[in-house]
Amino acid sequence: MRYRPDIDGIRALAVVPVVLFHAHIWPFSGGFVGVDIFFVISGYLITSILVNDIRSETFSIIKFYDRRIRRIFPALFLVVGLSFVTAWFILLPSYFEDFSETVFAAAIFLSNVQFWREAGYFGADAELAPLLHTWSLAVEEQFYVFFPLLLAFFHRRSVSKLKFVLLVILTLSFVLSVYFVERAPDAAFYLTPMRAWELMVGCLLAVGFVPALRGRKMAEAVSALGLILIGVAIFGFDSSTPFPGFAALLPVLGTAALIHVGEGNDTFVRRVLSARFLVFVGLLSYSFYLFHWPIFVFYKHMTGSDGALSVRLLLVILSFVCAWLSWRFVERPFRAHGESGSAWRVLLAGGAVSTVFLGVGLAGNLTHGWPARFDLRFDPRPLMTNEENEIRMVMEGVTCRVVEGGRIVLTGASCDLRQNERSVLLLGDSHAAHLYPGLSDAMPWTDFHLYSAGGCRSIQGLNTRTDKESCGILVPFIFNELLPKGKFSAVILSGRWEMSEIQHLQETVTYIRRYASEVVVIGPVPRYKTDLPEALALWQGEYSRRFFDLNGEAEVAEIDRRMSAALASTDAVYISLFAELCSDGFCRTFADNNMVPLQWDDAHLTLLGSEYIADKILAPKLSELDAFKEAGIAKYLDVVGSGEAQREMK
Repeated sequence: MRYRPDIDGIRALAVVPVVLFHAHIWPFSGGFVGVDIFFVISGYLITSILVNDIRSETFSIIKFYDRRIRRIFPALFLVVGLSFVTAWFILLPSYFEDFSETVFAAAIFLSNVQFWREAGYFGADAELAPLLHTWSLAVEEQFYVFFPLLLAFFHRRSVSKLKFVLLVILTLSFVLSVYFVERAPDAAFYLTPMRAWELMVGCLLAVGFVPALRGRKMAEAVSALGLILIGVAIFGFDSSTPFPGFAALLPVLGTAALIHVGEGNDTFVRRVLSARFLVFVGLLSYSFYLFHWPIFVFYKHMTGSDGALSVRLLLVILSFVCAWLSWRFVERPFRAHGESGSAWRVLLAGGAVSTVFLGVGLAGNLTHGWPARFDLRFDPRPLMTNEENEIRMVMEGVTCRVVEGGRIVLTGASCDLRQNERSVLLLGDSHAAHLYPGLSDAMPWTDFHLYSAGGCRSIQGLNTRTDKESCGILVPFIFNELLPKGKFSAVILSGRWEMSEIQHLQETVTYIRRYASEVVVIGPVPRYKTDLPEALALWQGEYSRRFFDLNGEAEVAEIDRRMSAALASTDAVYISLFAELCSDGFCRTFADNNMVPLQWDDAHLTLLGSEYIADKILAPKLSELDAFKEAGIAKYLDVVGSGEAQREMK
């Protein structure tokens, strides 16, 4: 297969937007589509090489995997190894444990499955996972497990049948992608069956499925159109774009157009893509892609922020320098020594290195992140992993969460509750759920009912999150059925509030006020850079002061200030937990004198934290409101009445 410099130019067109998107540099809001460009290129090149081998009767599955290992393993395991060393000195135990799991997954090319599994509410924070980007490599390698044999089997029998089989696989994969992007977007994004069609587009180009273009004008027009499609995706998409699905057609078809036209036409776009600098960037694209993300993530771990624009640009430059060093001293030497007789040795060496990283990843996981690396003041793990923790039980793993009468009720889709007109509704996400135990204990004569779903604020005017089935069920139920059909003493709203939700919060309060005597909005709790128990356990004077600083303290304080100002024009009562817990940049971190932190992760309250906040802050303020006095009296009379009725029956 002859070398095509324009394809290296297309690689540059893929990697640069990805890196700049991750660096949060305008206007590359859709730069993530660079991965889709890589998929098409990979499908085209790998299939072209395999077809040449099959036609020349030199095809060997061992030879194929020998080439893949030489191409993929050296730079990949260099980055994984350097990331492990860096993580050893930087990452706190809980993050190191999560990181170790990703090392294990990367070693066997299952990163996409790992990050799909962690995509839920309690999953690892993707932006702090140094090996997140290895998911795309996993998709490719999973695709190439069986594809070479499939290609060889059908190509030797009938090229037309091969084209038909590839087209069927492409169609099925695309249908799955479109179906799941609305119903399970995490699966659609990460998993190979929903991504295979993008590689298959390149495969079909390589087997001659698309006829050659005739005429220079047509070639110029198609290549220009391909560039436009890619540009629209890069500059027009953003993180809210449902993806992949139909949206992925733009970068995929755009890339296919550039590859196909460039095969036999000397167009203007092809000449631009063959420019020396773009070709140079394309040659470095694999290492550039591998190095940039860990560098960005470790900087964020160390500083708690993405950095100013100048810092982010410096990180991009550092990534490029590392990419050149990797290409010059790692990639090229390993690919250059490709004697056919050494294929088995390469496979065995690749397997041995993978096994080493499997062991390292497993050890990090089994030791819970090697906490012995630090001098811990106490063991934070029980607070962070205790599955019996009452608050975590309330918050995890159900379509909708309801707590009634001190008992956790998992009622499925309907979330129907018995309530009376003196009930108090507690609505919101997990930041509403973590208040329930404390409020129930501090105000036993108040009839609290919790309606909560992870990641879903009970706010009108916001699109419900399509990746949370419970959101789509619970929020409409609250506003269309529960509130209109009931008459409640009070409604409490709590959540992990964001700046963009404040204006909708005003509308929500006005709506709820029609059905409740009182509306109370509880402001945000402090948020930390890492899980609070770990930060406290690691605290040794100035060394760990950075762990105590609030993550975006100014942002949380500003959200609190704006919420207070916005709700002042409504009938709602606003309670600022931030103002009660924090002063001059320092916040209360322990619930009592028994070394129990207020929060068990970066924000969620522990059971004692919930009880402390309810007893010391919320109960005194709520008890002064007439609606809560009436609710307490009503529940007391219900209890007394029930007791007298039972005595009469006896």
